[in-house]
Amino acid sequence: MSPQRVTMTPEEVGRFFDEKGDVLGDLLGGNIHFGYWLGPDDTSTFAEAGERLTDHMIEILAPRPGERILDLGSGRGRPAIRLARAADVRIVGISISKRDVEVSTRLARSEGLADRVTFQHADAMDLPFEPGSFDAVWALESLLHMPDRLHVLKNIATVLKPGGRLVLCDLSGVTPATEEARDVLDAVLRDWAVESLIGVDDYAKLVTEAGLDLKRIIDVSERTRYSSTRAVRMFEETMKAQGISVESVDLPMDLMERSFAALEHMGYLIVSAERPPA
Repeated sequence: MSPQRVTMTPEEVGRFFDEKGDVLGDLLGGNIHFGYWLGPDDTSTFAEAGERLTDHMIEILAPRPGERILDLGSGRGRPAIRLARAADVRIVGISISKRDVEVSTRLARSEGLADRVTFQHADAMDLPFEPGSFDAVWALESLLHMPDRLHVLKNIATVLKPGGRLVLCDLSGVTPATEEARDVLDAVLRDWAVESLIGVDDYAKLVTEAGLDLKRIIDVSERTRYSSTRAVRMFEETMKAQGISVESVDLPMDLMERSFAALEHMGYLIVSAERPPA
């Protein structure tokens, strides 16, 4: 299928996370990515499920002591901190949001990891690193905000050392059957600054075209979907517990309901690849 597209500029994406990242981080337990639930009876909070997804990504990445890792689209920095806690690695995180970089840098300092975990403002479409600079790259739900996945994957291939590894998670898309459903999905993507959704079958082709060897694509859609009713209730409970007022959240609850309802048109993929050895 052709990707479902909503045109966003890098500046718009950066502004979205500058303005919304603080409250999203509060609502999602510190991470700004999907959670990983164990099944329909799993009562984990968004914070717990989000950390579980991060841990799953760490397991797939299999970091090795001393490696230098690029966190491409590092959000509020919690995944990078968790990765650094799990392995003796050095991490450089980049974000198009200056607020992300500010918050993440402060977090690394408060966690005593500023010597191994750093963050900088940068665009993944134009990476400011020398070829072969990193042993591994991971990207947690960042490519969906970028206008050209193939270009970004080629950039990743360039900054990886020969034999270097890539692990990413991303939303996939299923084109809705009706025009009304397509309009709703497009609106939801635009509201969340999502550039595009990609078909499952297209990912293997993109990875190969970027000069990487595909290792595995894992569909974990059923682990990341959550009913809209339960999800909205969890948001409301989180807001109450943390003293967050509805007025302070520039994300109306009907957007939450529409967003979770739109999950039926979305899938969730974990992709692992490798730059061919020299």
